[in-house]
Amino acid sequence: MKDYKDFFLLKGLSEDEISSVINCFEEPKHFSKGEIIYSEKNFYNAIGYIIKGKVRAITNNKNGIVIKTFSDGMSFGVAALFGEEKSYVSTLAAESDCVIQFVSEQTLKSIFERFPKTAINYITFLSERVRFLNKKLGIISCSSARDKVLKYLIETADEGGQLSLPENISFLAKSLGIGRTSFYRSIEELESKGIIAKENNIIRVNDYEKIC
Repeated sequence: MKDYKDFFLLKGLSEDEISSVINCFEEPKHFSKGEIIYSEKNFYNAIGYIIKGKVRAITNNKNGIVIKTFSDGMSFGVAALFGEEKSYVSTLAAESDCVIQFVSEQTLKSIFERFPKTAINYITFLSERVRFLNKKLGIISCSSARDKVLKYLIETADEGGQLSLPENISFLAKSLGIGRTSFYRSIEELESKGIIAKENNIIRVNDYEKIC
């Protein structure tokens, strides 16, 4: 059960209940580094829980920009269930060899009926994500190059506030509506103010509150 210790769905359940829920799961799936896990039209109607490895969410275009990084103990696809949407919002690719537990919508319904606490955990998780996203949206109200860059960093960072910059900075800057020089100048300013820390292409967002 240690592989599932961070799975939000199991929070607050007894060991016996956790064992019973896990027994409802199918076998975890293995993905090799670089393999596509979800694409716009090819995805599971399921929660994906990362037992091991890292996964990147990339925009659905030919110059895909990383918008989120998931690692051990994190989940994806939670908001894509119980709706009529026929496409997935991004492409998910294995950044390393991965082991992922998928829990289908049908399996979830069965688990919710047998273990109501899991349904509360599911609703709580979605509510926390909505509050987190609303907080991020409210952080930036102006449109300077620095704020556009910071907004991108915050939205792309993982739960620990860390992300890797893509190789194609020119395309990224263009997608943000600014120039390459302005992008780097903004990074330097954010770093000098202690809002971010940078080492090579790895950035960590330190302080969301030090904004204009």
